[in-house]
Amino acid sequence: MNRKRLGLLAVAFVLVIGLMEVLALKVGSLEFSLPDKKPAVADKT
Repeated sequence: MNRKRLGLLAVAFVLVIGLMEVLALKVGSLEFSLPDKKPAVADKT
């Protein structure tokens, strides 16, 4: 595997991880929690 292909693979991997992070944030903000559980809020300390 040459360096160019390895670099492209690394960039694609980083983009996929970033996309998964964004999707996780969007899904987490939809509040799919059970009715008896309170959604986790980060501002309240």
